[in-house]
Amino acid sequence: MRDYRQLLALSDDELAQVDPLVMNLLVARDIPSLAHLNIGRYQQMRDEWAEGVRKRLPHADKVFARDPGAWKNDINFLRLGVLCEYLADVVGIAYIEEQRELKTVPYTNPSDLFLNGVMDRRRGTCGNMSALHLVVGRKLGWPLSLACAAGHVFVRYDDGRVKYNLESSHTGLGGWSSPEDQSYIDDYRLTRKAIQCGSDMTGLGPRETLGLWIGLRARHLHDSGHVAESEADYLLARHLFPVNHNLYFKGTWATVERGAELFDPGEEGSPPNLAETILRKFGPHRVPVRRADVAATVDYRDAIFIEVGRNGRNKR
Repeated sequence: MRDYRQLLALSDDELAQVDPLVMNLLVARDIPSLAHLNIGRYQQMRDEWAEGVRKRLPHADKVFARDPGAWKNDINFLRLGVLCEYLADVVGIAYIEEQRELKTVPYTNPSDLFLNGVMDRRRGTCGNMSALHLVVGRKLGWPLSLACAAGHVFVRYDDGRVKYNLESSHTGLGGWSSPEDQSYIDDYRLTRKAIQCGSDMTGLGPRETLGLWIGLRARHLHDSGHVAESEADYLLARHLFPVNHNLYFKGTWATVERGAELFDPGEEGSPPNLAETILRKFGPHRVPVRRADVAATVDYRDAIFIEVGRNGRNKR
């Protein structure tokens, strides 16, 4: 397979058989600066790292036998820690230091978002660190998937019996992190609707995962000033992962910016006209905002700004 567009033609069952590393890098390779990527080379690196983790598992079994209660009485929980510690201590994976404390990051370098970057430089972001933990764990046969919390991406273990979250972006900070669901809900102020519809806190299938990664490419294109190409990618990403709130917000914003290029200011369909239409239909009457940190109700225009502020500071 040489082009990500071939993935779009696959059935769900067929897509589930595709190596997620191949999927990630096919999406990345459509970016001109990454067109040279040798996917086979990264598969070999991944396989070597997975084998390194596998060799540590017998020792982990002995650790578990001494005190199962320290590991939720589940050897699989301990093995997630082995994965994180191997990638941190042996491979040297860590978050990009200069980006960790930033509220917003312009992702003009696509390698900050895709597997090639974190595998080559050993530094990444939640976008490619989560992908790395996913592809190594899946090579080991573990039931891992990606999950979203607003604009953040993490890894979820789900064997049909128990679920564990793996905060892959904490790799390299010493130890490893497996937050409870409520921690993500509180930290990212997730709404009930975002959770119920499957946007956030839900393990993603292969089609949604593909959509998420195409959304990363859209983010890079947008931050690099390619608004039209970014909008096209966001539309495709939303087609693949239609309930995701972050893709909806980012994609809608790209469409609004595209509209500023296509329409005269007073023309029907222009951003100012669209804003007036929205306010005419939905505001300025007061509407309830279901969020723990908003006590009662706010003007709809304020609600828009609350949402813009929340999403605007989420890094991916």
